[in-house]
Amino acid sequence: MRFIGNKTALLENIEDFINENIPYYEDMVFCDIFSGTASVARYFKKDYQIISNDLLFFSYVLQRATIDNNSFPTFDNLKNELNLNNYDDIINYLENTPTDILQKEHNIKDEELFIYNNYTPSSDNCDRMYFKPETGKRIDLIRILLNKWFENKIITEDEYYYLLAVLIETVPYYSNIAGVYGAYLKTWDKRTYNPFKIQNLNILDNKRDNKSYNLNAHDLIREIKGDILYLDPPYNTRQYPPNYHVLETIAKYDYPEIKGVSGMRNYKDQISMFCRKRNVYDALDDIIENADFQYIIMSYSTDGILTIEEIEEIFRKHGKSETYKLAKPIEYRKFKSQKKQLKKDLHELLFFVEKDVENPRINDKNKFRRKKDIQTTLG
Repeated sequence: MRFIGNKTALLENIEDFINENIPYYEDMVFCDIFSGTASVARYFKKDYQIISNDLLFFSYVLQRATIDNNSFPTFDNLKNELNLNNYDDIINYLENTPTDILQKEHNIKDEELFIYNNYTPSSDNCDRMYFKPETGKRIDLIRILLNKWFENKIITEDEYYYLLAVLIETVPYYSNIAGVYGAYLKTWDKRTYNPFKIQNLNILDNKRDNKSYNLNAHDLIREIKGDILYLDPPYNTRQYPPNYHVLETIAKYDYPEIKGVSGMRNYKDQISMFCRKRNVYDALDDIIENADFQYIIMSYSTDGILTIEEIEEIFRKHGKSETYKLAKPIEYRKFKSQKKQLKKDLHELLFFVEKDVENPRINDKNKFRRKKDIQTTLG
């Protein structure tokens, strides 16, 4: 999934930095508290018990499906309900059944189709071009069916979140946007013409009790503890909710009041202090101070609001000053300044510090590194 600050390309760099600075112990707990697409949490699930979190609900859906779950759902009741043989048949049913048949078969009214009515040029009342009308209608029908099936106990909670997650994962492939949902393109991108195909998600069994949350990081950090805290906070003044408001609405499907050219939902309860220059220092300071984790790793961009010196000051203040480290900057991407048309190199920064916290589970005699006995299941 395209996502601002997605760390998929940097996973091996992050892993190397962790291995250089943190000894491996049995049963370590790794927390990804700004999880986004959950790419970091999913990657490190092979090695650790995972705690993941994000304030955006669509992110929580992705986490709930791939972090909490250690096995692929069976969908037994749903297969019986639809008279289908397996998961692939279910996906084929959702992908390929004509939308008019789906709508009639499940008695879904036109006014229930929120995406179709508000984010496609489906009528005189709406000219937003986020999706082709047929795509918007299929998204609605799948989303409504998931609610109906869950409410009627045809699917379990795990099955509900998995199907919702694969829908969320699929939507960007058919969205008429340049990268985020703050605006739509005025002409149809070629991807919008592609046949609708659901993107499945892998589930890895790490044989551990993993847990995901949908909370403000400042609240959650006071309630959890573990060994490794990985931070990937917002780094510039762009708030995330406006850029992903359509995904948030599909995830919640709460028929929100929307406004403006882009059909924005209210996001006042999801504003991050990390995106405000006057608040960002105190925001990071609060997280580090209240973290009951022995090791802290943070990713940040060289074009972030905080300076390296400010981050170092916070890390040294709340951690063991002598353990503070800054990795060699990682070249990440290049862009051209719109004003100067000059190439500017952007780098990802990795910070580390060890905190002086009690951790009775860890001692020298059980220190070791090894690969886990893990299994991955694919839908």
